[in-house]
Amino acid sequence: MAAAESEAEAQQLISRLGKQLKASKTCPNKDSLVKWLKEAVIALGKFKQLKSLNSVIQPLSDSLIKHGLLQHKDKDIRILVATCFCEIIRVLAPDPGFSDDVFTDIFKLLQSIFAETGDYKSPYFSRRVKLLETVAKLNVCVLMLDVGCEDLILKMFKIFFSAAREQHPQSVINAMSSIMARILEDKLEEKDLESLIFQEKFSEPLLDVIIQNLLKESKGGSGGFARLAVSVIQNCNEKLERCICTFLRSCILNRESIGSELKEWYHDILYEIFRSAPQMLVSVIPSLSHELLTDQVDVRIKALNLLRKCFSLPGHNIAEEYHNLFMDFLNRFTDKSAEVRLCALSCGKALYTNNPSGTGSSQILTELESRLLDFDDRVRMQAVSIVCDVARLQIGSVTNELISQVADRLRDKKVSVRKKALQKLLELYQDYCTKCVGDIKMHFEQIPCKILMLCYDKDCKEFRPQSLEYVLAEDLFPVSLSVEGRTNHWIFLSSLFTPLHVNALNAILSQKRRLRNALQAYLHLRVHKEEIGSDEMERNTKALFKKMSALFPDPAEAEECFYKLNQVNDNDIFKMLADMINVGDALSTRDNLLRKIGDQSPLFDFLRLLSSKCSLNIFSSRHVSCILDHLTFDKSIRNTKLDYSPLLLLSAIISAFPSLLRSSEEKFRQLLADEDIPFNEQLIQFLAKEGSNISIKLSDCYNFLERVRLEGTQAEAKLAVSAIAALSDSSEEVIVPNLCKTSCTIKKHSEQCLKSSLTSDANKSANSNLTLSKSADASRIWIEGLQKTSHQEVHSGGTVEVHNESSVDNQHEIHASVISESIMSKERVGSSCDSVATKPTLGLKEDFPSCLQERDMNMTYNSNTDKVAKLSTANHKKVNLAKENKDKGEASDVEHRQMRASTHYRWNDGENSSVHSKRETSGACDSDCEGNSLKKTKFFAEEIPLPAAENTKKIRRSKVAASKAINVNKDMIARRTRRQKV
Repeated sequence: MAAAESEAEAQQLISRLGKQLKASKTCPNKDSLVKWLKEAVIALGKFKQLKSLNSVIQPLSDSLIKHGLLQHKDKDIRILVATCFCEIIRVLAPDPGFSDDVFTDIFKLLQSIFAETGDYKSPYFSRRVKLLETVAKLNVCVLMLDVGCEDLILKMFKIFFSAAREQHPQSVINAMSSIMARILEDKLEEKDLESLIFQEKFSEPLLDVIIQNLLKESKGGSGGFARLAVSVIQNCNEKLERCICTFLRSCILNRESIGSELKEWYHDILYEIFRSAPQMLVSVIPSLSHELLTDQVDVRIKALNLLRKCFSLPGHNIAEEYHNLFMDFLNRFTDKSAEVRLCALSCGKALYTNNPSGTGSSQILTELESRLLDFDDRVRMQAVSIVCDVARLQIGSVTNELISQVADRLRDKKVSVRKKALQKLLELYQDYCTKCVGDIKMHFEQIPCKILMLCYDKDCKEFRPQSLEYVLAEDLFPVSLSVEGRTNHWIFLSSLFTPLHVNALNAILSQKRRLRNALQAYLHLRVHKEEIGSDEMERNTKALFKKMSALFPDPAEAEECFYKLNQVNDNDIFKMLADMINVGDALSTRDNLLRKIGDQSPLFDFLRLLSSKCSLNIFSSRHVSCILDHLTFDKSIRNTKLDYSPLLLLSAIISAFPSLLRSSEEKFRQLLADEDIPFNEQLIQFLAKEGSNISIKLSDCYNFLERVRLEGTQAEAKLAVSAIAALSDSSEEVIVPNLCKTSCTIKKHSEQCLKSSLTSDANKSANSNLTLSKSADASRIWIEGLQKTSHQEVHSGGTVEVHNESSVDNQHEIHASVISESIMSKERVGSSCDSVATKPTLGLKEDFPSCLQERDMNMTYNSNTDKVAKLSTANHKKVNLAKENKDKGEASDVEHRQMRASTHYRWNDGENSSVHSKRETSGACDSDCEGNSLKKTKFFAEEIPLPAAENTKKIRRSKVAASKAINVNKDMIARRTRRQKV
């Protein structure tokens, strides 16, 4: 009842307003007009759709047309007039009774208002949006097709796309797309499908306008037009879908038959539609197989680029949805064109990245693996890059074999491939270290090992040790990884080292050590330049610069920079360099140095590189401490291959930088005291090799080494002797004198064995002398090692320090030679040192009491002392006489060869070793030499030389007898050793 009364009141109001406007001969003023139009809008909104209301509404509509309100300039009036006409069209639909010209004016008014919706900050924006939604709801614009206003339709489409904004609410976009979609649908009912695309009357048909705006986003445009175009595509019905698909299939199969300019961008159209409405292209996507199989390379490349973009879209699995197309795509990995293969690799990456566990991912990895061995280096580079990127997505998703094959590209014949492989593998290894904290994976740890092998690459300067040093220091591990984490990785990967890896690491570390030593020498020269002559200063400086420059990637440029640095007068810079070398882990000093020089200085880059190469940035004292902690506390590594890899790594570090052990001596002593560790032999070998370079005292570990020497295996006893010799110095007041005393006794005993081998009773005395000789040999190794490290201390009372590289290397060679000799008397003869209590020996035969063996040994020592001295002097004298009488006859030559053979003969293995004999003869103590000088002279004077031929035969018989005796004795020792082990 109330509604009827309200509608009746509205009819009366509309009639009154119509009469007032009709009676007015001129257009009312704005205020009156606005007031009347607002009342009219409210009243018209209460009307239902009734054709009978035409008589009530017509006076008002005629008055609005009469006064030209459709062309009014005022914004308020224009919006109110447009709203009134929309309501009139709604109430009087489907035939409001307007002429075509009136309809045209109404649509022009609406378009002008819609064009202003782009100003979303205007106070009229909400009223314009409401009018737009009213027009969309009432389908007013469909009437434009009835009155033939197709030009206005095209113009309105363009207005909508130009007015759309990203900031518009979705309701505005939906209203615009609804109007456009409804017009397209009605247009399809009147004309065939192709008329939308191949429009002859209009140069820009409706669908072209939509698709062009759909492409603007892919071309870098910005705005709401793309949202509007997508919305129109999504809201279209089946008829519009058929129209679009027909056009796209024609572009794929027979593009020349298409007259539209859009055919040049049909791949982009396909992608944009697939992204917004993929269901529309179910019948189009399979047609792309035609392009993948065509003979035209550019067409295959375009098709692959389209697939790559489609593969990248989330939520799609083309390998499963379009299986035949996916199989045709896989065949492009073996395409005859390298460009096509490169595109196929990019597509494979996009597909795998989008769905790593989806259908076809394993096949993609297989094809990627095959391209690692492609004959085109560009394809190999791309394959390496993609495999590493794929592996970084999910660590562990890629097979171990595939990672190994990528790492093998570090040995590619092309330098460019090796560089790319190095870059991508470093990125992959850093991600692995970050994501797999505590989870060591062997196939990833092979990456640093193969990077180390680049040191042997001579083709590229980026792979030389001086360049790989920076890689190990700065690029191998992520910055966030702690020292403990880095040490764990180093320990594990060192278990994979071969001798070549060890040599490469030693080469890198030794170059860093040489540079530090040379720079330290240069800084020392600068400090004492006043005490050194200018010529000598210039000569030494030039030599040092040349030496240091050779350790840089570009020696010529580095040498030039050194000379420029030498001209700098700021002593603070050189003081910082000295502090950085002396302190070790001096990162703050390095930062201060670079800040001091300034990034604008021409020497900034050089000093940054120099400070990096001189600092201990690969290994530090914290690394050494962590390795010792790992050996001491980590029980899981015992009885595994990891037992020895930390020691191998520790040896490499300490060999280059012995000072890094200074803060960890106590940890090392604790490790030696642990009897449960399975790598005692490796620890002792480490002491034997590096004992002269580290700061551990012999007194701290002597008890342990002596126990190992007495109770350990033959190899352990031998290494213990070498370790004691390496660790000994002049500060060991108790051990050194006893060792020297024992040394003299052993030398005399060795000479006695030598004389016994030359007597006619060689067969009789071979066994006993061999036993005594090997007993002497075991202790001789100990004494010779000790004498080499403490020779200057014993004779001059001074202290010897290793200042240069050659002394360290020589020391290593000495220890290596000591270790390589065979000690067979460990189980038969105890310690030869008077200061150490020996346990019962197993001398000549097992059924002999130990006291008899000891007595026989003492008797032999006492009876042969003088004879050994005489023999030694006589042999040396004979050699000198033979040299003087070389030209006097054949007899003298024979005697010379006889004396040389007897002097050089060695009992241990029957080989000639002149150096060894000279050392044994000259190693006797000075006091013994003085006491026996008269005896030696008398022995030589009374000796009557034998005839040359008889003497030669006698020597030959003695050698044969001695050799037989040695072989018999070795067999006996081997049998006794096996019986003892059982």
